[in-house]
Amino acid sequence: MTRPIVRMCARCQRTTDEPVLVHEVHAATGPGFNVYACSECAPHYPPMTDPLEILDSAARHRSRLTLRVYKVDTDGAVTDAGHKVEVHAGGPNEPIPHSTAYPPCACPRCHSSQ
Repeated sequence: MTRPIVRMCARCQRTTDEPVLVHEVHAATGPGFNVYACSECAPHYPPMTDPLEILDSAARHRSRLTLRVYKVDTDGAVTDAGHKVEVHAGGPNEPIPHSTAYPPCACPRCHSSQ
């Protein structure tokens, strides 16, 4: 004997024995979950996006690291929103290139430790 599939509709909160999968929630840590709707409410949801399409669009951007430099006064207010530097890599598995383009801090504490 198999149990009938019964789910609650995410839109009208009624239980249905004919659930329609309308969304998959992916989690970075731990398991994700599925969102179901009844057959009457399912057309009100947009079509599901393919997770691989999201990854492909992010891979085209190719920015692997973004550095933003700010100058802050003693009260913590930003006095100068400096430069933005992006480090790019050739592919999703290629490591970020090592470079000496970003010298260490020149403050006395950091400079004396060298």
